[in-house]
Amino acid sequence: MSQATYTTEQIARAQRLRLRRSLLAFLFYGASATVLAVACGIGLFPLGALYIVLVMFLCTPALFVALIASGANLRRRDPSLTEAQIAAAMLNCTLVLTFAGPLRGIVMLAYILPLQFGAFALTTPVLLRLCLIPAAGLPLAIAASHWLGMRGAALELELVQWMALMLVLPFTAYVAGRLFDYNRYKRLSDRDELSGLYNRRAALAYLDQLTRLSTPNQVAFCVAVLDFDHFKQINDQFGHAAGDEVIRSFALLARDTLRKGDVIARWGGEEFVVVLHGDYEQAQHSIERLREACAGQVVEAVGRAVTLSAGLALHQPGESIASLIERADRALYAAKHAGRNRTELAGHTLDRRQVGTAA
Repeated sequence: MSQATYTTEQIARAQRLRLRRSLLAFLFYGASATVLAVACGIGLFPLGALYIVLVMFLCTPALFVALIASGANLRRRDPSLTEAQIAAAMLNCTLVLTFAGPLRGIVMLAYILPLQFGAFALTTPVLLRLCLIPAAGLPLAIAASHWLGMRGAALELELVQWMALMLVLPFTAYVAGRLFDYNRYKRLSDRDELSGLYNRRAALAYLDQLTRLSTPNQVAFCVAVLDFDHFKQINDQFGHAAGDEVIRSFALLARDTLRKGDVIARWGGEEFVVVLHGDYEQAQHSIERLREACAGQVVEAVGRAVTLSAGLALHQPGESIASLIERADRALYAAKHAGRNRTELAGHTLDRRQVGTAA
């Protein structure tokens, strides 16, 4: 996530999410340490090796948390450090296998768990590359174990177990990689290329699902149709590249300003649709906050703020999506005729004071 593309607030939000995910690794390592402590207590894992493993289990997630907290991860191609964290987990698993002795056949299954964290995040080639760690690490762990004089299963059985692992791991990596491909293709089909927001098709699919659930469950939601004021003049005066920058800047602003449950999509051209959960009062408050933020943000490409008008409609039980959008669209045009840079509610009389005019 480059700072040239995303705002400081978005980078900070992504960093907080990465930090929370990395902190979850402490739970994974803590659970693994508990299992090993039990094994040590019943004599199946050496105490000295347990101390070594515990140090590694503590230092590994602490290192990644420190990298993310310091911002050093932002210089990496993958700021989430997903591949590095999976590789570290597999190397720690190899360390445990060195001392596992008779438990090695069970403990080697732990190689599968880190790969699951790569689903939706890493491609198949990357996940298959990570499989090289257990492919080479397990034989090395077995060799080191025998060199240390630690008794385990017969070498013939160890060989069969390694071969079985080499069948399971690549298949697991392939499936996880396919999930990544599916997520990427779905994102491409659901997202608008210019703004990065949902596109019209994805918004209609979401509205269809929401209307099916809202009527029997009496879930209130609203739809707002937004449109920039005098957008054609911006394209004519500054060029279409400037118009594109207005759309991109607004998309970033909307993601930062709208409530967590609100969904915004680019409907077409300079028009956007926002799906807002809650009644008129809640939805209007959210849209007004976005409208005011837009009016207060200077777009560098045009040297001034670009205002927008909004029409807001509350979904009625049994109402079709087309009817809901049409009512919100009529409210939008009412906002335009009332002076622009304002929000109108469909079917409601608002305070007709002009809350702003287009620049």
